[in-house]
Amino acid sequence: MILLKDAGVWFGARALFSEANLVIGERARIGLVGANGTGKTTLFRLLVGERSPDEGSIEMPKNLRIGYLPQEEVVLGSESVFDEAVKAFDHIHEIRLAMHELEAKMQDTSLAPRELEKILSRYSRLQEEYAQDGYTFESRTEEILEGLGFHKNDFNRPCREFSGGYQMRIALARMLLEEPDLLLLDEPTNHLDLPSIEWLEEFIKGFRGALVISSHDRFFLDRVVDNIWDVFNRRITSYKGNYSAFTGQKEFYREQVERQREKVSETREHLQRFIDKFRGYPKKAALVRSRKKMLERLPDVEELPGNQKTISIRFPQSEKISGRVMALEGVSKRFGEHEVFADVNLAVEPGDRIALVGANGEGKTTLLRIIAGELDASSGEVWRSSKLQSAFYTQIVEERLDPSKTVLEELEDAAPWETTPVLRGLAGAFLFSGDDTEKKVAVLSGGEKSRLALARILLSPSNLLLLDEPTNHLDLASRDVLEDAVRQYPGTVVFSSHDRFLIDRIANKVVEIGQGRARLHLGNWTEFEHWRENEKASSARTPSPQPVKKASKEPKKESGKKLPEPRESLDKKTRAKEARMREEEVNRTFAEIESREKEIKNLEKEMSEQKLYSDKNRLVEVTSRHRALRLELERLQEQLEGLLEE
Repeated sequence: MILLKDAGVWFGARALFSEANLVIGERARIGLVGANGTGKTTLFRLLVGERSPDEGSIEMPKNLRIGYLPQEEVVLGSESVFDEAVKAFDHIHEIRLAMHELEAKMQDTSLAPRELEKILSRYSRLQEEYAQDGYTFESRTEEILEGLGFHKNDFNRPCREFSGGYQMRIALARMLLEEPDLLLLDEPTNHLDLPSIEWLEEFIKGFRGALVISSHDRFFLDRVVDNIWDVFNRRITSYKGNYSAFTGQKEFYREQVERQREKVSETREHLQRFIDKFRGYPKKAALVRSRKKMLERLPDVEELPGNQKTISIRFPQSEKISGRVMALEGVSKRFGEHEVFADVNLAVEPGDRIALVGANGEGKTTLLRIIAGELDASSGEVWRSSKLQSAFYTQIVEERLDPSKTVLEELEDAAPWETTPVLRGLAGAFLFSGDDTEKKVAVLSGGEKSRLALARILLSPSNLLLLDEPTNHLDLASRDVLEDAVRQYPGTVVFSSHDRFLIDRIANKVVEIGQGRARLHLGNWTEFEHWRENEKASSARTPSPQPVKKASKEPKKESGKKLPEPRESLDKKTRAKEARMREEEVNRTFAEIESREKEIKNLEKEMSEQKLYSDKNRLVEVTSRHRALRLELERLQEQLEGLLEE
């Protein structure tokens, strides 16, 4: 359908990419990946004809219908949401007008039989065209708008009343309804919440045209594409398979190149040593000339940029919490007449990695703000350890960066006690290397500001890290940096995110927020997803989710305020009751550790069997569960140590 032959784009003397030889077939499912600034958006512009290649050519059919959703925000006007989306069916309106005109002509009794026959034939063809979409376009429009997160009472609201992200959703809805031959989507999941992303995945599976998607969402790519175009090192390389398959292939390719480089380097050194040793010996002149020719014929091996190294962060010291970090009991939140959620019970333990998931507007940020103490609960109890020190990352943190300061100056302000070499090392860990540390905040991209704000947050002494959608604006390399940082963080983490890959890699608990409730599920995203699938499959009886542990009867306090430790004032009866509760918790923790160890042992036995590796789905399930159990076991062991100390 589309053929790129030796295509390239240059900026001055530097190639953005060159010698691109690529094919897009009629049912292609292509994922476009690469670091920000490598040329992904430029490639989209080539495909839609907004610019021409500086070298090579692009061949495509003249009548090819292309739908392109750019990354930049779309600005819509005063039309209603429904009217804007239904513009995809303008041809239906034209068919209706043409049919009305023919109906008027058919009423003319003076028409000759042959003329009437022509009109009837034309009318019949229009009826067939109308039948394709005319009776279903309204219901299809409603279905797609609802899938992308709009409610029926939104349909008649003007588009301009919605945020930029929701206007992008409206533009996406119209594009999906148009059903083009080729759909180009540049970071579509940036503007979607989890339910909408999952809906879009299902829609794409049934899409009949070709598809090229640029995305930093690794779960999304794994589920919708079967080919990856990697924009890397000024080239675009095609790999068969989804994103997970691509990462394995690319690592293998890198290893091959490195081995070849080492081999050529060794040969070059060997030849050069011979030439240097016998250069002044006439009897060896012929052999020296021969070695020189061999040296000249050695190939130049491609130099690949190095992999991002695993970062090492020295976190500021903060007090260690042995017992419970904090607890919510019966917490509700209302804004006026609107109740966001009610009766939330959540116990946060040391070492927890808790992911908050759900649709936008269901209360994830509100719950984080209550946990952080920035917002009071409308009712219920919030208990916090007296040792609690929290650090809260939100998009507002990025706005508080000083545009006139450099990256290094911002880090110096956050940690004046650290030396410049240490701060430069931290900047490098967050992908600010060399001269990048001298960049002014004013010229940083959205992703760079996010990384800088995250680095500042991590420099604050804390034992509870709160992150509100931290992967927004981050490319794949930056998301890996975030994952490494969270893994190394010694305290407890509560975060909201629609990045299922991140949730899968670091979460040991998932809290699902929706319809005014918050439900806790042990495990990572894969285990949460299995639970949802089982719940959907059971129509007669819905399995109960893992109950949220209610906060133990710690001393209560008014929401948002810390209470002093009242241990000295407890009477003997209360002390005995608390001791029994603590003993029960120790026994319960012992039992949980034994259960996790037994399950880990069974999984490791299965992992040692060869047949597991022939079943990809089971392999992913087993390794994911094993990783989650190891993290949970570490947390339980730390919790047990704290309980035994007390």
